[in-house]
Formats: sequence, structure tokens, C-alpha cells
Amino acid sequence: MRLADSLSNPSTPLLRLIKTLERRSEDVRAQVEPAVVDVAVATEIKENRKLSPDEVAELVVTYQQGATTIALSQRFGVHRQTVDQHLVRAGVTKRSQLKMTPERLAKAKELYEQGWSARQIAAQLGVCASTVSKKLKRAGVKMRDPHRHY
Repeated sequence: MRLADSLSNPSTPLLRLIKTLERRSEDVRAQVEPAVVDVAVATEIKENRKLSPDEVAELVVTYQQGATTIALSQRFGVHRQTVDQHLVRAGVTKRSQLKMTPERLAKAKELYEQGWSARQIAAQLGVCASTVSKKLKRAGVKMRDPHRHY
């Protein structure tokens, strides 16, 4: 696989570098050491998924029927920002996002103290896990190590 094919949105300087390397002789390419792939990291990298026009139409209709961008990102296997971009291109007026009100923050604290993860709380409250983590930290909650299983 070519380097350019493995990147979803390469920058202009990177594209120039790739073209320069491709124009060079095989000797120059042979001198470049191959990248060592860490299997643990490689399994976390997701391929860039392009939605078909029918999928985009379905995504728009489903959003207009009340689905959240997070639910749509999971359903279609794309990032939530990709969902947002499709909605903007389709001219859809976005609904306001759910905010972490004082009541929601109190509920998040309660659930976190019961052992729930930020991801579980986010799913319960309909917000992003990063929002839950940030708000809990700002509220002075001592966060558990996310990689340690309790």
C-alpha cells in the first residue's frame, strides 16, 4: 500500500514529500527504513469510511427524526464530526446540544461515585464522554485511572 493511500487527509507539504520520494530512484527508497507498526496502536486506527449518497440521505432523515450525532456516528461507523459535516452540507439546521447543567453534573458525580465510567455516564446523559470527564475534573472530582479495572 502506498503511503498516500494510508492517509485520509494528507497535508499539502506531506503530499509534496510523497511525490518527491516517488520520483526518486529505487535506491533512495531502499535507504528509507520501513516504519515499525505497533500492533496495539494499529488496531486502534480506523480506516476512513466514505458514506454513499444513499447513506448520507438516510443519515439526514434519521437526524431530522431525532437521532443524535453520536448515535448516528456509531450507526454509520464514522466520527461524529463527519456526521456534522454531512448535515451542514445537506443544509440541515442543527439542534442545540445538550449541556451539562448543574443538575446533570450532580447526576454525573453521583454515577461516577457509584463506579460508572465516564463513557457509561455519557451514554446515560446523552453527551460525549470527554464532556463528562472535563466537567467532573473541573468540579474537583478525583478521577480514577481509566486503564485500571476496579
